Amino acid sequence: MKKKNNKNDLLNWRNEKKSIIAFLEDNKKLLMPLILGVAVIITVAIALSANHRAVKAAATDENAKQEELYAVTDATMSEEENPEVNALIEKYYKASADGDADTIKQIYKGLDDTEVLKAVAASDYIETFENIKVYSKPGPVEGSCITYVYNEVKLYDYDKPVPGLETFYICTAEDGSLYMSRDIADEAVLQYIKQVNVQADVIDLNNKVATQYNEMVQGDEKLAELLNNMRSGLQISVGEALASAQASNESEESAAEASSEEKEEEPETITQYTIKATSVINIRSSDSETAEVIGKTETNQEFKQLEARANGWSKIEYEGKEAFVKTEFFEVVGEETIEAPKKDDSDTQEADTEEKAENTDTSENKDEKAEDTSDNKDEGKSSSISKGKHEVTDTVKLRKEQNTDCDVLATIYKAETVNVVEVGSEWSKVEFKNKTGYIKTEFIKE
Repeated sequence: MKKKNNKNDLLNWRNEKKSIIAFLEDNKKLLMPLILGVAVIITVAIALSANHRAVKAAATDENAKQEELYAVTDATMSEEENPEVNALIEKYYKASADGDADTIKQIYKGLDDTEVLKAVAASDYIETFENIKVYSKPGPVEGSCITYVYNEVKLYDYDKPVPGLETFYICTAEDGSLYMSRDIADEAVLQYIKQVNVQADVIDLNNKVATQYNEMVQGDEKLAELLNNMRSGLQISVGEALASAQASNESEESAAEASSEEKEEEPETITQYTIKATSVINIRSSDSETAEVIGKTETNQEFKQLEARANGWSKIEYEGKEAFVKTEFFEVVGEETIEAPKKDDSDTQEADTEEKAENTDTSENKDEKAEDTSDNKDEGKSSSISKGKHEVTDTVKLRKEQNTDCDVLATIYKAETVNVVEVGSEWSKVEFKNKTGYIKTEFIKE
């Protein structure tokens, strides 16, 4: 009985299988698109899921790399042992003392023209950098480091070295050479450097050097005056250099335009600087310490500088009018090229004391000089001046030759000291900061 039932079940299963196959064959035109659609949906779902997992995994890997790349470590500041880093620092400071603009621009990437000119102008005051010590911390990327360089500046006309501290971000170029970087576009790198700069050992070093510097300046009036003159002189020198460079560029442009038969006349332009007050000082009606006080600056307050004068004063725009402040208490924070104001026939140009003196020879004076004999030409002020060190009575130019058309070697400010080598009736040969040239004898204090 059991065997018969099994045989009947097998027959029934075969009959059902034939029925299902027959049904599929009869309806395959309807079923095949349905099956294909389901297959496509399943395939797309699998692909989207795989893509989502891949994107998520890639983002996780990238975040992990960034976190590892810019993670700020607590590495203790150490004295730099890499000879290539130390050599780069030594090369930079030698170029700074020598006023070597080409070398400075080659090894310090990202410096603008104003910063390079300032470094070159500072060489007129700096004899050398001594006792250089380089400390460093790891940088954010491979082959980089952040260095903190202690140095002592030996100034001309001052015996003691002045302490200072500078920070440099040093990177490795593709050819394996090292360079200092000022132009940092990566915000993550900037944030890394900022965080390192506020670590305890960095702050301690900054405070230590700042204390040494402040105590030295506060305890020595001569040094304070020398540094003030230096700051004022640097601003004037940089302004003159920028103006000269601009004038040279404009001259080249004018020459190129002149070769064209037809050209439109362009308005004359000048560079106007924005200066920022470093402390609270008086604003006066003219360039004199006895002039009327018409206001006071606020620390970090900015003004338009209309003119930087050789006597240490700056003409500024104040409440819609012209006013004057001491240049030494300001720093340049911006510049723009503007159209120069049109001059009336009645306008006169101001000149510094030396230029006025150099251009006061009228035809009558020339005739009188022509009548002088060789015996009395060397008489007068020159006879009362001896060789050796003397102060100058006003701001003068140190010139290469005995005329006002030659090159200017340096600017000598009032009360600075020169070494008189030869005394003449009109021009005297002097030495000033390792440079030998000529100045008007009338500006040498007896």
